[in-house]
Amino acid sequence: MKDEFDDIFGEYEKEFEDGEKQAGNGKEKKDGKEQKGNKQAKEDEFGDLSELSKMMGVKPKNAAIISGLDKISLCSMCTLCEIPADCFDGNHGSFAVLDVQDRDPEEDARILTQTFRGLETVLIVNRDQNLSAKVYKEGKEQEKLAPPLILFEFPTLKNYLVGIANLSELKGEGTSVNSLSLTKEEALTLLKQIF
Repeated sequence: MKDEFDDIFGEYEKEFEDGEKQAGNGKEKKDGKEQKGNKQAKEDEFGDLSELSKMMGVKPKNAAIISGLDKISLCSMCTLCEIPADCFDGNHGSFAVLDVQDRDPEEDARILTQTFRGLETVLIVNRDQNLSAKVYKEGKEQEKLAPPLILFEFPTLKNYLVGIANLSELKGEGTSVNSLSLTKEEALTLLKQIF
């Protein structure tokens, strides 16, 4: 995994030097939209209420990505992928509360795990009061999980996702780091130090 991260860091450094980051992001976002459209077109089964809600265009109430990494690593990765998120430490790993106002959480999970090969995350989304949990790796959804099993290890996140606590209260319970507070250069430096 270290070699994979070294390759990724090298790619980012080259993009900073060449000044081609903006053009690359445009293509990545376009490819993501096309993939998202193809996936929705292929979904002709109503597996659960959360999937049905998404297909009907119901916006998520909130969402989070859970990782086995520490919050600084997860936050730095979100920064490099331009994913707005507040990252917190958990009992086992960390989680990033996503901005769902103008963004698709599934797309954020796809971009994050596609950019950082070998990274495995769990995306939990609350749509229309229905929680869904999915494992993402290599930019693809791998499997569905039972949300209660995952959230048992993250009680503060559970309270946020079900509406018992808001984001301000969540921040009051533990120190968080916002991905927008780091520059890409700072995020890259932090990841190099950690890995």
